Order: sequence, then C-alpha cells, then structure tokens
Amino acid sequence: MMKFLLLLCVILASIDASITLQNINSKPPSRAKNFMIWQYLKQDITPSQADKAYSQVKGKSRKLLLLYAKKTDKKSIKREIYCIKRNDLLSIKDKKCLALAFSPYKTLYLSNTQRDRLSRKELSKSRKELLKIQNEPFSQQAYEKYSSSAILTLFISTTRKHRRKHLNLYLTGEFVNKLSSCWKISTLIKIVTHDNRLNRLQLSLLNLEGENLNSKSNFYLALNHLKHNNESYAMHHFNISMLKAKRKIDRDKNYFWMYKVTKNTKYLDSLMLSGDINIYTLYASEITKKSFSNYFSVVEINDNKNKRDLQNPFEWSKILEDINKTPKDELYKLSRKYMEQEMIPVQTLILEKAYGLNIHGYVMPYDRYLREVTTDKKALVYAIMRQESQLIPAALSRSYALGLMQIMPFVTDAISKNIKKPIKNYDEMFIPKNNIYYALNHLQWMQKSLYHPLFMAYAYNGGMGFFRRHLMKGNFNTGAYEPFLSMEMMSNSESREYGKKVLANYVMYKKVLGEEVSIVHLFEMLTYPKMTDRFREQG
Repeated sequence: MMKFLLLLCVILASIDASITLQNINSKPPSRAKNFMIWQYLKQDITPSQADKAYSQVKGKSRKLLLLYAKKTDKKSIKREIYCIKRNDLLSIKDKKCLALAFSPYKTLYLSNTQRDRLSRKELSKSRKELLKIQNEPFSQQAYEKYSSSAILTLFISTTRKHRRKHLNLYLTGEFVNKLSSCWKISTLIKIVTHDNRLNRLQLSLLNLEGENLNSKSNFYLALNHLKHNNESYAMHHFNISMLKAKRKIDRDKNYFWMYKVTKNTKYLDSLMLSGDINIYTLYASEITKKSFSNYFSVVEINDNKNKRDLQNPFEWSKILEDINKTPKDELYKLSRKYMEQEMIPVQTLILEKAYGLNIHGYVMPYDRYLREVTTDKKALVYAIMRQESQLIPAALSRSYALGLMQIMPFVTDAISKNIKKPIKNYDEMFIPKNNIYYALNHLQWMQKSLYHPLFMAYAYNGGMGFFRRHLMKGNFNTGAYEPFLSMEMMSNSESREYGKKVLANYVMYKKVLGEEVSIVHLFEMLTYPKMTDRFREQG
C-alpha cells in the first residue's frame, strides 16, 4: 500500500510539475532560460521571487517585461508600464514618462491646438517636427519644408485607414527622389506597393530612380511598374535588384521575374547555375527539363548512442554554439561526431554548412511517427518541419514557438483541450512524438478549409484569419503574372517568404518519397478556387 501511495505521489508531482527559482538559477543565460523565466512568471509566485527570476533575463523582451510588471512590487517597473500605456499625453509632466508614452499613433488623434501644446513640452527634435508636420494640410507643398525623415515618418507611422484617406497623394518625381536619401523610403515603397488603395502614391513611385536604393526596394518598384504595364522600366529595376542582391534566393527571384517578362530562356539558364533549391530554380528545372543533383536524403549513421540530448534546448544551444565556432574546413570532421540515429538532423545541418549551402539535405528521421499518414501529408509535414526547425526537436524561437513544428504555446493549449492525451507541460513539446502528434491535429483542422500546400504554409505561419483576409482581397485570381504577383503582394514578409520555402521543400520531399509533383502545375492550381480552398466562390 505504501509503495502504491509513493507511486501515486510521483505521478501527481509529474503532472503538476512547476519550475522553481532553483531550476532557473542553475541554467546559463539563453533563450531557453528566458522561456523558463516566462513560464515561472506565469506561476503563483511572490514579488521577491519574480524579481530574482527577471534579473536573469538575457536581453530585452517586452513579453517578459509586461508579465513581470504584474508580479513585481517595484514601483519603477510598474510606472514604466503605466507610462507606456498612457494616452493622455498633454497631462504627463514627467519627461521620461512622456518619452515612454509618446507615439505617432496617439498624436494622430489630437487636434492641431493640442499638438501645438504638446510640442512645447520636453521632446526630442524629431518628435517636435512630427507634431508640426501632422498639423499641416495634406499636400506635397505643405511638406516640402520638412526633412525627409519627418515626411516619411508621417506616411509610415500612421494607420492604414488614415493613410488611404489623407495621404494618398500624387508626389512629383523630384520630391520622391529627394525622399530616397532617407533609409525609411524602403518601408514606404513596401507599404505603397502592397496596397492598391494607394493608387496615387503608386503612380508617384513610378518616378522613383533605383540606383541608390537597395535590392528589395528595386524589386518592389519593378512589381509596381508591372502593375502599371511598364515592362521596360520593370526590367530596369529587376536588373538593379539582381545586381544588388546579397542572397541567392533574391538573385533567383529577379532572374525568374525577368524570364516571366521577356520569356528569354537565358534567365532560366542563370537560375540553373544558382546552386540553391527554391521555387524559382525548381520552376526553371522543370521548364528546361534539366535536373539537378545537389541534394541528399540519407546520411551515414552508426549504432552508437549519442550522450547529448537533442530534446533539451540548453543542450541544443551548446551544440549550435560548437557548430558556429567551428572553421568551415573542419565542419566535415565535426559532422562525423554526430552519426547516431537521433543526431541525423545535426549531421545534416553541419554537412549543408560545410558545403556552403550548395548541397541540401532532405532527410526524414521521424518516419516512425508518420506511419499512418499519406505520403502527401508526410511530405507536407517534413516540408514545414524543415523550414520551422531544421528538424531539431529542441528548437525554440524568440516568441517561444516549440519544437519540430514550432507550435506556439497558445496553439498548444488550444489543441490540448481537444485531444485524448494532452501533454503535461511545455517541455514535452520537445519530444518528437508529441510535437508531431499536435501538428498533425492542427494540420487536419486546417485541411478542412485549404487544399494546397502553399496556402497551408501561409496559414500555418500567419494564422488562418490572416491568410483568409489576404485571399479575399481578390488575390490569386486570373490576370497577368498570376499567381506570382499575388505571392509577392502578401504584405506579411515572413509569411510570404515562408510559403515559398515550404512549397519548395514540399516538392523536394515528394520527389524523395517517390511521388514527384509538378511545381508548374502547383502554380497553375492557385488560380482555381475549387482546387485550393473553401473560402472563395467555387467556379
């Protein structure tokens, strides 16, 4: 009976396991430790305990600060949060508090008189200039006397509704090119290009020269010219963008678009020399009927057991640190230390790095947890997993997305309410079996509405609501340069690039699994609602 009671106590303790201050004190500063502190601050702890834990946070985290402010008794912290949240700017007398409370969004709703009064307070020169320009009539003539930084801040740091209503102005070529001297012009170009309601500003961007702008800005300017049927100018900006691009995928993207505009196969030939595997090179490979072989799907393994725990975020941090500090010419030797079954993802990562990312790994070390799913779903799971975590079980993002499939804690909580065997704590999401089980549950829910791997990727990254809004704006319909223009016009940069990478991974995993799929056909499907989603009218 006593043994039974002791066993029961152990089980109950594991179910209700909590993080202690001693646990936190024993760990080195890292993102994993910040995650522990985040969980600890959500527990029932004293203000003193909260202070001791928060003092060990590495770097700055608004998420942790807001949580800590609810637990601590420190007046300075509570006042800082109080100031940040204040909207009554004119009533604030303290200089530091006003600096924390100030934002262009708050001053937008003040009257001219109120902004005049606020500008007489102790504020930085740039903030005073912003208040003055916010009081001006909505016209280029009124803005010409201000600095480029102030003008661009006015256009950028406002709401979409206000920008569309008041700031959709036609600006002369001389004026917009003057603005290009400030780095903030890149943000304005991105905002304007992605919002078709800003039609006058889009016309203004047609006057913008690109020689002094970065690769990304020139790419958006090229797309803007295409939307206005100026193909020769678009080619000019694509060429500048390609020459200024620092990453392979950015160069490839420009070559792809130059081919779409001109149909000149020399750009496809350039894509085939890239060395990268992405949607653009996969497209070129299919059109030219030229295959590539710079990838692998298996690595050499032995029967040993590695002493390092790849399900432990702290241990993974150490492994990653070792990889990053190893000279390139010694990386292959380092990869031989990770030849165990459970270390396949680490060996793959090191080999890719050793070959300068010119050879790409599409390994599948978690097949035992995917035996009951279709080959197609397996390809999708691995495609997402490769992008999310590089197949590392202990992966942990800055926003605390967890494990192989980088599932956010709030999504984990939601799934836990609807399955028979939920995890007991977040650390269990670093166990591959659990993480994949949760991800399959989430993907099954998503696949009730979305039927295309690209759309699944968008929704997986940005959320179903976000993607549905993008879709219902009229994107992915028929038209010149579709569906590619809709792919580039997604305003969420992270989801836009994420979707491209997952789609390329999906095509490659289908190939490795013996079910090759045409990326050209996948692109063609995107403009046929009945083949992609349930949200649009089914034609």
